[in-house]
Amino acid sequence: MNKACCKTFTLIAVLCTSAVFTNLALAGEKIVQTLVVPPQGKLFVDITRGFVKIQGWDKNEISIQGELDDSVKKLIFKNKGIKSLIKAVSKGEEHWGDSSVLKIFMPHQTKLYFKGVDTTFALSKLHSGIDGRTMKGDLVVEKSNSNIMLSSVSGSIYLVDSTGTANIETVNGAIDVDGQYEKIELESMSGDISARIANIDLLKLKNISGNTHIEGDVKADAFIKIESVSGDILYQASKELNAECEFASQFGGEITNELTADVAQQSAFKGQMLHFVSGDGSGKLIMKSITGTITLNQGEH
Repeated sequence: MNKACCKTFTLIAVLCTSAVFTNLALAGEKIVQTLVVPPQGKLFVDITRGFVKIQGWDKNEISIQGELDDSVKKLIFKNKGIKSLIKAVSKGEEHWGDSSVLKIFMPHQTKLYFKGVDTTFALSKLHSGIDGRTMKGDLVVEKSNSNIMLSSVSGSIYLVDSTGTANIETVNGAIDVDGQYEKIELESMSGDISARIANIDLLKLKNISGNTHIEGDVKADAFIKIESVSGDILYQASKELNAECEFASQFGGEITNELTADVAQQSAFKGQMLHFVSGDGSGKLIMKSITGTITLNQGEH
């Protein structure tokens, strides 16, 4: 390591391991603040309401800009060691006026933890993990990778053009997923789920009181399991799935197969079942429904 790099590393270490450095901002005023941080640290974001956009960049610093809503008493922006914090402290009063609108830049290799109440988060270009939740707002993640864990109550979650592993949960919100994943788990109650599975190795999906829409071929050696209660499943694939398929419906649910000549048979509990192999059978596709229909057909290409 050359002297210039040593000096830079030493400066970062001094800034991050010294006494806590805190910036305070008053509600309603414009914010433009920056902190130098370790490149592989952790950022905790706690914003009660508003719109927060967080984007990864190549700099070893965290930058925040925007404006706070009128119910915020102060914004805490500090770091200590490898941990950094951005938190909006409320006055404890009823919210009125415009919500907070903030834009945050952080190192690509910093892991993000976040939470909100009536907060929508838009996240992009983050490569060391995302773990967060919100109550009423939507969550949008794009062009990110590593381990992604998201949950929302009364909000929808969109995962776009991302990779790695993911665990997504919603209540009264939709889930929409597209990307390349080693393993992904999706779970919703009273919300619809849409997923493109052509680049997914392992998918486990559970949906209660919502409809499920799946598109794309089953990847070679992939394992896809879809379970639904009181909701319909629509799977749109190409002419050959290249998968061993096991479908089952119970308590009045029907199975409609428009892709192959295989026909569902009647089973116990007023249901139907269908088992066949399509193409080379290299993948595994399981779909189960209770009081919902399962439809398999050819999508548009």
